[in-house]
Amino acid sequence: MKKFPELKWLLSGLYGLVMMEVIIMVSPFAFYWYSVYGPTLQGLQRWRTTAWLDAFFLSHSVITTSPVLEFLRWQVGTYCFSLGIIGFLICAAQVYGSKLFRFGLVRSWVYSRIRHPQYLCLTIAGFGLITMWPRVIVLVLYAGMLFMYYFLARFEEKQMEAKYPDYAEYRRRTAMFLPGNPGGKVFQIVFGWIPNRSLSLGALSAVVAVLVIAGGLSLRKYMIGHTATGLFPADRTLAIAIWPVPNDTIQQIVLVALQAEQVRSALEQEPGAVFTAHLLPADYSMVDMFADVGTDHHMFSDMSPYRFRYLGGLIFPFLRRHHRTRMMGTPQENYKVIFSRVDGPDRRPVPLSDITSLEAKMTPVVIADIGGEHPTLQNVVVPSRHSFWGDITMPMF
Repeated sequence: MKKFPELKWLLSGLYGLVMMEVIIMVSPFAFYWYSVYGPTLQGLQRWRTTAWLDAFFLSHSVITTSPVLEFLRWQVGTYCFSLGIIGFLICAAQVYGSKLFRFGLVRSWVYSRIRHPQYLCLTIAGFGLITMWPRVIVLVLYAGMLFMYYFLARFEEKQMEAKYPDYAEYRRRTAMFLPGNPGGKVFQIVFGWIPNRSLSLGALSAVVAVLVIAGGLSLRKYMIGHTATGLFPADRTLAIAIWPVPNDTIQQIVLVALQAEQVRSALEQEPGAVFTAHLLPADYSMVDMFADVGTDHHMFSDMSPYRFRYLGGLIFPFLRRHHRTRMMGTPQENYKVIFSRVDGPDRRPVPLSDITSLEAKMTPVVIADIGGEHPTLQNVVVPSRHSFWGDITMPMF
């Protein structure tokens, strides 16, 4: 127990790392973070046992046909993060104000209903963040973070009982994280038969981890089923439209691209490979996630007020009113079709049936610009073998 203070700082640092990718990715400094964080993601991609952690469990680069997923991504996540951070700051001000003015134990306002509202607020904010940048590894670490908060809360309560004799009574009549203590009641029903508390907490941890991961993977499967796609078996290609466009439009545009001699030549230089063909609107601003097209990235190409207005939008969602259109572009007659080779861990080819597997990783091969009321080929570009972010697994959906 004497080592708990050091553990507290260690866990706080881990929480920072868990959420750092999400926060940095939506800031003007994303590229510099990835230059440090990238090797970790590349290392995970080398083995099947860890490559799945790099995958995304919610849509990030596409607009799906599911109102539930779109509401979760653009509304629930943003407001959860906003309310969580605001609530945390209010509770922190109450606690530190009490320390400053020596009011003693805080038991008013939210603290009259639950003992640890700050941890609850951080949990809500963390949930919002993982919907904004939903990589599986962030989801897994988020689940671990929940248990870290529990153990930190227990440790802090022992300190409080030693400092304030009446804290034990406050603890007895006040719920830990949620009013009515529903979590504690469910724990007693499901795991109360286990005599050893450490074993029961270990069993709870395992069950929650399985449920969280299974939930994330189920959401991913649901997301793929609600994305506009088209399969071209003869060309070993899965077409993925960024917006929900009709299947005949997908077929028409991709076939025009596949008939181009330069496109076919580039694909034929990848024997045995399978490909994704992403249909991006011409004004799609996140194109650099798929291929380096030689343009400044919208997140930090300049330090304009809009860049930091977007950061402010994380706290105040009303500032993000036009963010979806600005980021995702709009359906129109002009498209970029980005063909990417899809491999498994350590660059091993995958069959077409596994092209959307968790271990899949894209490498850009060729880009075809298709435009006009009657789609025609306008230009073909062979990009760098990496996206703007380097050799890092980026979202397929």
